[in-house]
Amino acid sequence: MNSLTLRRESVAETTPDIPVRADHAASGDAPPARAGLADRFQLAHAHAERVRRRRRLLLNLAGIALFLLGWEAIPHVFSWMNPALFPPPSRVLQAALPLIESGELAGHITASLTRAAAGFSIALILGITAGILTARIAFLHHLSEPVLHGFRSVPSLAVVPLAVLWFGIGELPKIALIAWGAFFPIWITTFIGVRDTNIVYLRSAAALGAGRLRTLFLVILPAALPFILAGVRQAIAVSLIVLVAAELSGSTRGIAYMMSLGHQLFQVEIMFIGLVLLGTFGFLADRLFVWAARRLFPWYQSAS
Repeated sequence: MNSLTLRRESVAETTPDIPVRADHAASGDAPPARAGLADRFQLAHAHAERVRRRRRLLLNLAGIALFLLGWEAIPHVFSWMNPALFPPPSRVLQAALPLIESGELAGHITASLTRAAAGFSIALILGITAGILTARIAFLHHLSEPVLHGFRSVPSLAVVPLAVLWFGIGELPKIALIAWGAFFPIWITTFIGVRDTNIVYLRSAAALGAGRLRTLFLVILPAALPFILAGVRQAIAVSLIVLVAAELSGSTRGIAYMMSLGHQLFQVEIMFIGLVLLGTFGFLADRLFVWAARRLFPWYQSAS
């Protein structure tokens, strides 16, 4: 027996046996300590996220409360402020209660939201389609560039008289005006996002044998998603802005029509009801968009 054999036997005698669980050895799973650490980290992250959301909600509610308190105090603090021209929230609420009980306010809200949703949906489809086509087809881009950019500079309010002359005072001109105003933010952001897709992504997809359609849906559109969503978010606000101009051009129902009627009858509270509703629906639509974007596209993280 040589010295090497004796050294091996001595090492084997002095080295204690290390117990190994059979289930971990067979399955190759992580040790319990490591798995427990990962679980604790996930629980801590979830708890921190819930705390952050609650804090944000409380701050939002506090901001609304401070705004309403300041609004209520202004006519009482400043004696030169006429409450008839700048009514506090209490008077606005008193004026809104009869409209709510009679169902008139619900009818105005339904009419306005239906128009805004219809016009925005048309703009969403046309804007994304036009943005993709003009970004991917150079001939179409150069052909439509002066026309689209020229019309993009025309304010939506300038088209209101023509829309009334062409389509009358029915629902069609209002929906067309909203679609016109919301189309351009979606088109230009989609165009920029698709056009500026990293060339490395495109070459990698081509090297892997991806065709045009697979490259478009699996590479280009996901890469352009932040730009597209930014344009869609802006178009939501534009839809409500153009909605007011469209309903003021000739309508018998709607939030802006209600505000115009309040102006004619010198009921300032009615006008403030319309302003509060427009601001509320704008905020709710933006929050709904952020929630839907996070659910549909988990990899996309919005700034707010």
